[in-house]
Amino acid sequence: MDPIVVINPNSTVRISDQIAAAIEPVVPPALVRVLTSTGGPIAIESDQDVLDAVEPMIELAQSQQASAFVVACFSDPGVDELRSTVDAPCFGIAECAVLTAMAQARKVGIVSSVDASPGRHERYWRRLGLSGRIVSDLSIGRGVLDLEGPEAFADALATARAVVAAGAEVVVLGCTGLSHVRSSLELALRVPVVDPSQAAASMALSVLKSKEA
Repeated sequence: MDPIVVINPNSTVRISDQIAAAIEPVVPPALVRVLTSTGGPIAIESDQDVLDAVEPMIELAQSQQASAFVVACFSDPGVDELRSTVDAPCFGIAECAVLTAMAQARKVGIVSSVDASPGRHERYWRRLGLSGRIVSDLSIGRGVLDLEGPEAFADALATARAVVAAGAEVVVLGCTGLSHVRSSLELALRVPVVDPSQAAASMALSVLKSKEA
């Protein structure tokens, strides 16, 4: 079987490494290849970044032999376009994360990175028909590349607690740069915390296994 190809649409290898580390516990490494889109923005934070990420990501995907593709950015840039250009199934981590969260609880909350993210996410949830299940999407107020260290964790935890206080029964990490704090947040919050890369890779593997059954 060809691997599940996971593409980080930004050009920062450190984020790709975090994505790979997040996926490793849920999908055997031999079944996954994590790639960095070197032509993408260094971080995807604005609407323009989302647009700029699409073409190089699709070009990279088209050069790969894959059983499935995962687009590992929470804005799901280019997922619809990719589905129209490759034969393999394609999974956007935001869509997969929210669907995974909805299977665990009725009210979903999201912890995002930059202040521009929640509005962009809301437009996406409306398009997917999922907005009625999202009770809160709050930003930490930090860039994608500024989410490591004790101060960043404290900000993420405070934001996640505010999301839970707003009624969320499950929390989704709205940025791949937060994957390293998933278990710590879940322990502190005492509610499920969904990592989007894990959710998408797990869903991709499940779909592929179902085809073999």
